[in-house]
Amino acid sequence: MGEIDTKNALVTSAIRMFQQNGFQRTRVSDIVSDAGVAQGTFYNYFRSKDDIFRDICTHFIDLLQQKFVERTEHLFDGETSDEVVENVRHVIRDIISIYQEHLDVAELLFREGIGNGGIFKEIYEDFLSLFLALIEDQVKKAIGRGLIQVEDSLIGSVLLFGLFERSLLYFVLIEQKTDMEKFERVLVDFVLKGLSFDYGFKAFKNE
Repeated sequence: MGEIDTKNALVTSAIRMFQQNGFQRTRVSDIVSDAGVAQGTFYNYFRSKDDIFRDICTHFIDLLQQKFVERTEHLFDGETSDEVVENVRHVIRDIISIYQEHLDVAELLFREGIGNGGIFKEIYEDFLSLFLALIEDQVKKAIGRGLIQVEDSLIGSVLLFGLFERSLLYFVLIEQKTDMEKFERVLVDFVLKGLSFDYGFKAFKNE
């Protein structure tokens, strides 16, 4: 087995063991046993269990970042509303596809990254900071163009990120039978239109 194959085998086994046992209960010995390599081999590639977890999550985040940067650079560009809608839809579609292709890693990041301190908190906070910065930059541009009305760009960005992240967590990782085309369409409408609450409505009188 070559070096690349060995490292990939260790990563694959680590993901499987973390999913089966959780991070805290998984030992390096479990990972190497599943991968079929000697325990000493593990330390040729990773310093610790934390190190391989970081490697797994960082690769996933890098994929998201690459796709997100490509798409969000022109998120609210467009001469017509249809063009803006299509840009937003492409961003959502691409990120959904990455989550679907890497369900195991996405689940690890959200389950272990959010629920634990230390390395997990660090990884998740890096993930959060990265995407909030990207989103806020685009929100500011959209506000400047008069496309959206948000009192505070950071608050608006956090709300957008939370909406997207939590809905992905549920519909992609938990409720996997969801019609993703419908999810994409509804999410785009919600992001661009909100709830469209009518502040001028009159209360119904009880008869």
